[in-house]
Formats: sequence, structure tokens, C-alpha cells
Amino acid sequence: MSKPRLPQAFFEIDQDNPSLYHPTIHARGPWDPKSLHGRVISGLIAHEVETHHSSVVELEELQVARITVDLFRMPPMAPLNVKGEVIRMGRRIKVIDVHITTDDPDKGIIEIGRGSVVMLKRSQNPPGTVWSPPDWDIQAPEDDAPMPKSTQRAASAKKHLPMWQTIDVEGLPLGRKPASVDHEHEISRRRAWIRETHDLIAGEPTSQLVRVAQVADVANPFANSGTDGLNFINADVSLYLQRIPVGSWIGVESSYHGADDGISVGTIDLYDKLGKIGTSTVCGLAQVPVRD
Repeated sequence: MSKPRLPQAFFEIDQDNPSLYHPTIHARGPWDPKSLHGRVISGLIAHEVETHHSSVVELEELQVARITVDLFRMPPMAPLNVKGEVIRMGRRIKVIDVHITTDDPDKGIIEIGRGSVVMLKRSQNPPGTVWSPPDWDIQAPEDDAPMPKSTQRAASAKKHLPMWQTIDVEGLPLGRKPASVDHEHEISRRRAWIRETHDLIAGEPTSQLVRVAQVADVANPFANSGTDGLNFINADVSLYLQRIPVGSWIGVESSYHGADDGISVGTIDLYDKLGKIGTSTVCGLAQVPVRD
């Protein structure tokens, strides 16, 4: 199910090459002003699978159960070429690999990220009862709730919408805190509802799969942020879905964080207005953002 188009987008498709995506300023990431956000890379991989490697019938019969995104280079603020291939097509499983490259002025064509997508055939649950965590009893916001207002960015004279809209339920909000705040009482599990404020591709409505693929990258700031903000950069995103979300809001809840020797692992649980839909996990490296 697609939603109405949003006024701003992260990419524009090249008029002569449908595999080439030109980023807009809205796709800029938090680590370096000359790099892209990891969430838009996840979105491109989901978009490639849905648009170029899945028929309408397959999207009805198969569930995208896992999207793994490897982010092994900082994605530059430059055109990206996205290509995918089906590497396994079985009776109940389909596996697609996606490669994202860019033309570097000094190194030529380099790969900056890749994705592996597993699609499984829908059927019926087997008999019996399996343990599951309790339901999330926090009601989702209304789909027609007002969008956030544009804000001024220090590096630009133009106003921009936040990259996504967040309604916090509980926990430590993102961002650094004054030194005078009692940190001991701030650290807790974080819960929030997230809604997209941009389309992935200009002129195209964003699918529910692309929406949740982008939200999956939020596992890093949600699970790995602390009293001094976010100082881990994730090297991957592993999204697991039991079903496609319903509605424009996706609920996220931090469920695991661990870090030793500058290496972190963080996990969030994912929800929609009907209940649980899956999880997202990231691994990360200690990193301090480059400031404008």
C-alpha cells in the first residue's frame, strides 16, 4: 500500500539512466556534510527489489523477511548506481543481491554498499504456542497528524524538514545533554513513533517496505545513543520482518545495546498500529561526527 507523495525527496532518477539516482540535500547524513545518510541506502535497496525484481504476484505471495545492508564505505553526496540480481528462486524462497556503486573522481567505479534480501512464501502459522514478548500497548498517532515544520540548517540558507518525524514515548531523546543534567536518571529504554517526512524518489509515492527499510537504520541512534549523544557509526543494518507495516507510523523500541573496545551492537523492536512487525539490528564502530 502506497501513501500520498510528500513535498520533498531524497533522490531524483537520472533521465537517461533509470539505475542512476542523484541525491538531494535532504539525503545528507549526520557524520559528514559530504556524505549520505545510511537510511537512504536501505531505502534504495528495498526500492530496487520491489521495483525491478518482484512481480505484483510475487509481492502478494512472498514476504520480504530479511533485508541486510552492508555499509562498508561512507556513501558520498554523489550519484549512485543501483543494480540487483536474483541469485536464488525456489518454490518458497527468493534471494536478491543488490549492489550500490558510485563513480569516484580519483578511484573510478567503487562499491559503497550492498544488500541481501530474502523473500519467503506466505502460508499459515503451524499449530501450538510459542513464547513472544508482550504486546506494545502504546497507541499509534493518527495518520493525518500534522507534519513537522521546516527548520533552518546552519550550513544552508534554506529551510528543511527533519529527516523523519519522531514522537517520543519514553527514554532519552537524541542529542547531547548539558553537563549539569543528572545522567544516571536519564538512561532508559527508548520508545517512539516514527513517520517519514520525505519520499525516497522524487515524483514517486513511497511504499511501506521502503518506509520500514529506512526506519530500520534508526536502530543505531536509538540503541547506541547515550548521555553524550550518538558516537557509534553503524556498518550494517539487518531488518527482519514478519509482515509489512500498516499505516504511516512505525513504532520503535530499543531492546539491546552492548559495546566493548569501540565495537557496539544495538537492536530495536518494530511495531505498527496493529502490533509487532519485526526487529532491526546494527553493529557499529566508535566515531565522532564531523561538524560543519
